[in-house]
Amino acid sequence: MLRNVTDLDLRLLRIFASVVKCGGFSAAQAELNISQSNISTQISNLEQRLGYRLCERGKGGFRLTPKGQRILDASRNMFDAIGSFRDQAQALSESLVGELYIGLADNVVTLPQACFSDALALFQKRDQDVHINLFVNSPNELELAVIDGQLDLAISYFSRSRPPLEYRPLYTEEIGVFCGDRHPLFGVADPGMDAIAAENWVLHGFLPEDQELPLRPESSSATAYHMEGVAHAVLAGTHLGYLPLHYAQTWVERGRMRALLPEQLRYDVTHSMVTYAGRSRSEAARAFVDDLLSVHGLTG
Repeated sequence: MLRNVTDLDLRLLRIFASVVKCGGFSAAQAELNISQSNISTQISNLEQRLGYRLCERGKGGFRLTPKGQRILDASRNMFDAIGSFRDQAQALSESLVGELYIGLADNVVTLPQACFSDALALFQKRDQDVHINLFVNSPNELELAVIDGQLDLAISYFSRSRPPLEYRPLYTEEIGVFCGDRHPLFGVADPGMDAIAAENWVLHGFLPEDQELPLRPESSSATAYHMEGVAHAVLAGTHLGYLPLHYAQTWVERGRMRALLPEQLRYDVTHSMVTYAGRSRSEAARAFVDDLLSVHGLTG
């Protein structure tokens, strides 16, 4: 009785299927390139493995038994399944599959140097069936998510490095000081540094206290952990705040914001791709990293 299917069983079943297709042992010799007696031996071995007769052969000719017909049908189904598995396995050798988890800083879509959307477009051209999960969070939360394995990679401005992580600079972003049209300094043509520093500010909660800034505020009654929070406080006219120039541009054009002392109160930050150093990446993650670096004119 057949308790498990071995490579030998598959070979015997293929010989059996060829014999049936050819209509007998003698006719199958040419197709199988083995002698009639050898074919007979192989079929007998298969019948012994199964425990019952598959076909009648002799002077009356070749014909299948009822069980032989059932085995033929079952073996054909099995061969079809093996062929389907082979085709899928071969297709997967060049195809990317699975899930991809990516973290991003908020409000960088208007930054010309940030080519993340180009990286997405390039990745979509690959032979892939990958589900992409995008998350927006503060730099600190993004770093922790990469460390915990919740994200494959993240892109943001990181003020300092964490030892388990690897940082790859991608592009820079220009930051300035802004006030809203409701703020008393909005109509002042040339406010001094001291006056600006003495105003009420909204601070960035994701920046360390020793972060180097062109002007450090003296007073603050609000902390924001995303750029949108800073923008709300500035537009309220109650606070001054540091904002990316590209992000504030929409409100500047509408007359809702203005940059204060733009030649002096301006600095650049570098946005980096962060991954966990030493942790193996999925094929999809490796491919996306390659595409991300490529659209930023970098190599792996």
